[in-house]
Amino acid sequence: MHESYLRKSHHVKIRNIEKLDRQQWDPLWQAYLVFYETSLPDQTTDLTWNRFFDSSHVFTGFVAEEDGKILGFAHAMLRQSTWEEVGELYLEDLYTLPEARGKGVGRALIDHVKEEAIAMGAGCMYWQTKAGNETARYLYDSITKNNDYVQYMIKL
Repeated sequence: MHESYLRKSHHVKIRNIEKLDRQQWDPLWQAYLVFYETSLPDQTTDLTWNRFFDSSHVFTGFVAEEDGKILGFAHAMLRQSTWEEVGELYLEDLYTLPEARGKGVGRALIDHVKEEAIAMGAGCMYWQTKAGNETARYLYDSITKNNDYVQYMIKL
């Protein structure tokens, strides 16, 4: 699906996030946080942004771009695992502009992250979403099955 979408829309490309993307990334990041009914201090957003460019950090970021406009992003990190030699790639954040949804942009971002996971030798790639996020779950269910794990979290 990733390749077929790119064939239909020759101008969409998935690439590594770059420092010059900050002005376009910020509004998408804020919309993503609003969707998840949260907010973060500017200091945390700045820290997150800077981690994408810190070679000693495990974060990586990608954007979907068409004609110079960023349509979405994916943020991932390699997580060490007792079950995997290299680790597992966790797709922590995935967001596309509302007007880009249903057009293959989210799938193209996921496919790109999967390719990165394979290239780094990760044993698996995984992500999570809210149970009620039906739009995203429709896409995710078309890619893989829910692993039936239940997540528990203690906010500190």
